[in-house]
Amino acid sequence: MRISSCFLLRLLALALVFTGALGIAAANEPKERRVALVIGNAAYRAAPALPNPGNDAQDMAAALKALGFEVIDGHDLDRRGMGEALSRFARAANGADAALVFYAGHGLQFRGENFLLPVDAAPSDEFAIPYETTRVADLVDALQNAKGIRILILDACRNNPLADRIASSGRSRDSSIGRGLARMAQSSGMVVAYATQANDVAADGTGRNSPFSAAMLEHLSEPGLEIGQMFRRVAVSVNQRTKGRQTPELSLSLLGDFYFNRAETDLQAWSKVRDSNEAPALRGFIERFPKSYLADAARARIDAVERAQREDTLRRQLAGYEEERRRAAQAAETARQTEAQRQAVEKAERDRLSAAQAEIRRKAEEEAARQQAEQRRRLDQRLAELEAENRKVQAELASRAEEQARRARDDKERESQARERERLSAAQTDRLKTAEAEANRQKQEEERRIAERLAKLEEENRRASADLAERFKAEAAIRQAVERDRARLVGELETERRRAAEELQRVQREAANAAAREAASTSAAPVRVANLPQDGASAPTGPPAIQLDLAGLTKTINVELGRIGCYRGRPEGEWSSRPTSRAVQEFARLARITPPEAPSTEFLDLLKRQSGRICPLQCSARQIERDGACVAKSCPSGQRLDAEGDCVAPKPKRVAQPAAEPRQKPRPAPAAPRGGRCFTFNGQSFCE
Repeated sequence: MRISSCFLLRLLALALVFTGALGIAAANEPKERRVALVIGNAAYRAAPALPNPGNDAQDMAAALKALGFEVIDGHDLDRRGMGEALSRFARAANGADAALVFYAGHGLQFRGENFLLPVDAAPSDEFAIPYETTRVADLVDALQNAKGIRILILDACRNNPLADRIASSGRSRDSSIGRGLARMAQSSGMVVAYATQANDVAADGTGRNSPFSAAMLEHLSEPGLEIGQMFRRVAVSVNQRTKGRQTPELSLSLLGDFYFNRAETDLQAWSKVRDSNEAPALRGFIERFPKSYLADAARARIDAVERAQREDTLRRQLAGYEEERRRAAQAAETARQTEAQRQAVEKAERDRLSAAQAEIRRKAEEEAARQQAEQRRRLDQRLAELEAENRKVQAELASRAEEQARRARDDKERESQARERERLSAAQTDRLKTAEAEANRQKQEEERRIAERLAKLEEENRRASADLAERFKAEAAIRQAVERDRARLVGELETERRRAAEELQRVQREAANAAAREAASTSAAPVRVANLPQDGASAPTGPPAIQLDLAGLTKTINVELGRIGCYRGRPEGEWSSRPTSRAVQEFARLARITPPEAPSTEFLDLLKRQSGRICPLQCSARQIERDGACVAKSCPSGQRLDAEGDCVAPKPKRVAQPAAEPRQKPRPAPAAPRGGRCFTFNGQSFCE
């Protein structure tokens, strides 16, 4: 199996991405010098051209450059060109931290030693092999100049026609030319990777790259992958691609670890930012590793950090509000003490102003209470109207269900009558040949009418179901309208509450200005009037907060409990009633909270934050759930619904034999062919 050109393009794109990642990681890592020699020989002059060594070398050079290697590459080199490239590599590898040689092309083993074939090699016998080829030992010697890891990768175990030609020429004095390449002796700090096992032949494949090079390119750029683990993955991939016909071989002698791609993995990057409280760092992780399974954890961490920041901001705002309230209270206390010191001098004037303020406050409170009562009355009236509409819809649905049941009974009765007519007609077949045709015609006509009636009933049933669905939609719209009215009423109540407070502050300011004017008019007198608090200052005692009464709060809580499916029935204002207590207990159980002992705005806010149904819908045995509501079950034709909610066939009733009808005078049969006898059946006359 070969990888496609589209996969190569994706691989090159990944290489560019990893290049950027390496640039980021390079700032935190020591500088490391890497050198690579890449050779791909395909256009052989004395043998057929190979399809993919040129592609293998080109793609491998690009991948190594992306991983920070200084690459010396060559394509279709003759023996002189291979020597020059090897000498350049030997000088560049001197003192390098990592040195790598990759070769793709023909190779052979002779007398246990491995040789690589330049494109101009054409040895006619075994004597020419050492002089027209390049020894693999020369590559190993060049690699020894590096002070760090030394890597030799040979994709040169292809079926070699030159070796086969020498072996079959008859001029060879020994049989030392073997299949594939021979295993080399290990050297410390050396890694040797073969495309297949020793003394075996590798496949060229049919795609752009050989199976071994394709697997190398696939795993080479994986970040955080140690070289031994990388080559093991390459071996598994090659074995799978060739269906077990080719298994690469690795000779590894290292004392430490080596990574082609030194960029940190998603696990390493996540270990650095998973406990961070900085959202930009977490977003940077998601941008670097958008496909990592840890990206969801990073998003959850961002949500938690932003939520904590919002909570911290709210806490600071609340602290600021508390500080302002404390300062206002302290200012009020100072004003109260000052007022107390002067109380003896200005008692009469203060009493008069206090009475005026009390009257104004009383009127404001009465007005607010009146408006609140009016709002509650309107809300109760609207709820009553909605409940009446709901009862009307339920009654209409029950009437339709009863009508459908009655029609089903009529259909069953007609079917029973039809079966009885068929039985009587079958019993009289022998002596009523002429009547049989007429009876069959009547039966077919009756069945046609029954079928038409059943079709009409099914159409009515579909229309009733559609009407029922529309009713459900109307009920949902009504519930939404109730919710909007409730939100609007609460907003209006809050607006009225703020308006009443502002009106009270305005009255207090007017009273203070009046007191100041009177004090100015009586400045000649020895008695001095105290100044009232100026605009914006806190009064000794603030206006009383407008509180919802417990009954109204309980009714509002019941409305919210009904919206989420926990309360059934009309909302009431009694907290200790059984429906209210049962609904609160059921919601608390599902929400895993402690049931409140009394109605509170905190519990109301918790209910408002719920969306959709919370408490499950409970239907009786004779009902089913449909579109969020309980509707009566329906049974197929000929069955009825029992008390357990099952559809059963009714027990057959014994049909009493009809009493003998008084013999009627038969009607004269028109133009009887023969003088047969006549009789009457079901009110009609028949003649044989």
